[in-house]
Amino acid sequence: MATTPGRRRILERLARGLARRAADRQVLRVAVDGPDAAGKTTFARDLDGLLYPLLPAGAELRRFSTDDLLAPVVLRGELRHQDPHWVYEHAYPLDLIREIAVGNPAHDHPGTVVIAEGMSLLRPELADLWDVTVYLTVSEEVTLERVRDRLDEDDDIEGVLGRYRNLYLPALALYRAIADPMDRSDVVIDMTDVEAPAVQHWNGL
Repeated sequence: MATTPGRRRILERLARGLARRAADRQVLRVAVDGPDAAGKTTFARDLDGLLYPLLPAGAELRRFSTDDLLAPVVLRGELRHQDPHWVYEHAYPLDLIREIAVGNPAHDHPGTVVIAEGMSLLRPELADLWDVTVYLTVSEEVTLERVRDRLDEDDDIEGVLGRYRNLYLPALALYRAIADPMDRSDVVIDMTDVEAPAVQHWNGL
């Protein structure tokens, strides 16, 4: 995706703010949170490219996606797991997310930044990990529309959308009710238009 001027301004502002915060720390840990199809992966990748040149010499920038750590589809698809509460509680390996995010700080050059992107990162069990939190928001309708757009004709489109309506979106609603990520995030960005994101909240950067 080509970065439009409005999108780039937000990314550059965020990159500068993170670089300032990282300058006096050994490691700065950043969460890019949000619902499925909010554009987290692309946003984090673009941020990575703008942030790295601003970091102190020798500092690393490490980025990982918690979506790569999701419980296998076979496990999530079992009938006994067709429960939004199960998805919220068991879909992600929280200990592994913490292990990756923490790494080995003793080996990190001052100013190193770790960016984690994925869903439900601000849940209470992980909230203490993050020095800066960014929440990308879209409506459930936008999530469903984007999920549909990325499916192939041969996919079970209605089956996939049904799982989102009955399982994944309710699990995310449960997460929002428990963690209140929009109110607790340092930066909140509406990603309804990915080419022209709209800042809803910006604090402390």
